[in-house]
Amino acid sequence: MTAAPDIDTIAKDLATLKQDLAALMADLREGMVQRARDVGGETTDRVSEKAAAGVKALSHEIEERPLTALLCAFAVGFVASRLLTR
Repeated sequence: MTAAPDIDTIAKDLATLKQDLAALMADLREGMVQRARDVGGETTDRVSEKAAAGVKALSHEIEERPLTALLCAFAVGFVASRLLTR
C-alpha cells in the first residue's frame, strides 16, 4: 500500500471541493445582489407613491386655499432671500 495514490485522491477531492465552494459562493453572491435590487426597487416604488400622494395633497391644499398658499410662498421666498444675502 502506497501513500501516493491516496494523496492524489485527496488532492483531487480538495480541488473539486474548492470548485464547488467557489460555485456556491458565486450563487450566494448573485442571490444577495438580486435581493438587494428587489428591495431597492420596492423602496423606490414606495417612495414614488408617497411623493405622488404628497404632491396631490399639496395641490389640493393650494386649490382650496390659494391666498394662504400665495402668502406662504411669499414668506418662504422672503426668508430664503434674507438668509442668502448674509
